[in-house]
Amino acid sequence: MEGLVSAPYPQVGAVMAVDATPGEAAVLACWLRDRYAPSPNLVHFTSERALELGVAEHERVPAIGDVHEIARALQDHLDEVEA
Repeated sequence: MEGLVSAPYPQVGAVMAVDATPGEAAVLACWLRDRYAPSPNLVHFTSERALELGVAEHERVPAIGDVHEIARALQDHLDEVEA
């Protein structure tokens, strides 16, 4: 997986997974939530398509659940913005 990491604001980091499937991105999101972020509520996501549509809100990665549940949340987001 390729990506880009930035720190757009103090105490805020952004990780962009490039050309990742929801399942691949879910592995990264799960790791960030469970191993890196000090609180599971700090891990949010959006998609390039949502940004193109002007959707400014970011959704939260589920605070509990496994990679499959996170992948489902990511896929639901994509289905919603593609509709």
